Amino acid sequence: MIKVTTTDDPMYPRSRRSTVVPLSLAEIQSGDLQEGQYLDFKRQIDLDQPAAKVRLLDDVVAFLNRGAARIIVGVEERAGRFESFRPIEGDADKIALRLQTIIQDGITPTPVDVDVVPLHGESGFILDIRIPSHIGGPFMNRVTGGYMIRSGSRNLPIDPGMLRSRFVDELQWLRTLDQLTADEDAKLAASNVVEQGRSLRIGILPREHFDHLRRPFAQSDYVRSSAPCFHEHSRGWFKACEDGHQVLIHDLRSQGIERLFIRDDWFIHAHVSFALQERTGEGRLALHEFEQESRRYLQSLSDFLDEQEVEGPFAVTLALQSLGEAEHFHAWFKNTATVRTLRPHLVSAIDDNVLITDFLRKVRQASVLG
Repeated sequence: MIKVTTTDDPMYPRSRRSTVVPLSLAEIQSGDLQEGQYLDFKRQIDLDQPAAKVRLLDDVVAFLNRGAARIIVGVEERAGRFESFRPIEGDADKIALRLQTIIQDGITPTPVDVDVVPLHGESGFILDIRIPSHIGGPFMNRVTGGYMIRSGSRNLPIDPGMLRSRFVDELQWLRTLDQLTADEDAKLAASNVVEQGRSLRIGILPREHFDHLRRPFAQSDYVRSSAPCFHEHSRGWFKACEDGHQVLIHDLRSQGIERLFIRDDWFIHAHVSFALQERTGEGRLALHEFEQESRRYLQSLSDFLDEQEVEGPFAVTLALQSLGEAEHFHAWFKNTATVRTLRPHLVSAIDDNVLITDFLRKVRQASVLG
C-alpha cells in the first residue's frame, strides 16, 4: 500500500499537496516490494523512443486513474520483486526534469503533484516516479487519446460505464449530494427512527454513484456484514431496507442512536445521535472526545469503502446539528444550532485530514470555547 502525506502545517492544512512517502535504496533492495496495483519496476526508459514514451504515459495514466502509486526506473525484477539495480548514468537532475516534463505535457488534465526524484547510488542513480492520488480525472494519454486504469500488475482500458462516471460535472456532483442528503435528512426526521439531538450527520457520494454498471452493496445469503460504528462498544449489522441496506443501533431508548444507510446507487448517509457530549460531573464540553471519535469513525468508514472497492473520489458533507435539543446544552452554542460544511468537499478519501480538521475547528469556534 502506498502511503500519502501532506506538506502543510497539520494545525492549519489549508492548501493540500499530496506526496507519496519516499523510499530509500535499502528499502527497495530489501525485496519486500511487490509489483502490482501500486508499484511498477522498470529496467530503463529510452526517452528518445516515441513508443517508450507512450508506454510510460500509459503507465502513469493507469496509476492516476486508480490511486496513489509509484514507478521505479533502474531496477531489474524477477517475479515482480527486486533482483538488482540497473543504475542510470548522466545528469540526474536534467533527466528527472525531462521525464517530469514529458509526464506533465503528455497527460490531461495535468497531474501537477507527480514527482520524479533521483535516488543516488555508488555507480549512478535510479528514478522514483511518485504518483499521489489526484482529484479531477479521468486522466488521458494525450498522445494516444487513451484512458487506462491499473488492475493488478496490468493496465486496462477503462470500461464505458466507469468512463462516463468520471466525466461527471463537479457542480452536478455536489448538487446531487446536497439534494440526496437533504431528502434523507427529511425522511429520517419524519420517520422518528433515530434520536435527533446533538447528531453528527455525514453525507457521502462517491464518483462511482454515476457509474450505472456499478453493482450495489450486497451481502451473502446467510452472513450479514458488520458496519462501522461511532459509539464506543456499539456493534451492528446491515439489513436490507427500502432502496438499500442500513444498520440501526439502539441503546436503552426506543429510538435508535445511530444509523448508517447505503443506498443501492452508493449514496451513503450516516446519522449519529448524541455524538457530542457534555461531561456534567466535570462541567465541560467533551470536544476532545468528539474529535477522537469523529476521526476514528471516518477512518472506519473509509476502510469499509476500501473493502467494498469503492475508491472515490468522494463528495462529502458534514454537519453537527440539533445542538439546542437538550436542556441547557444550547448554552455551549449560543449563536447556532447547526455547524456544517456549507458546501460539499471533493476528497480522495473520506478521512481526509484537511476536511476533518477544518470541520472540527469550525465546531470548536462555534462553541463558547471559541
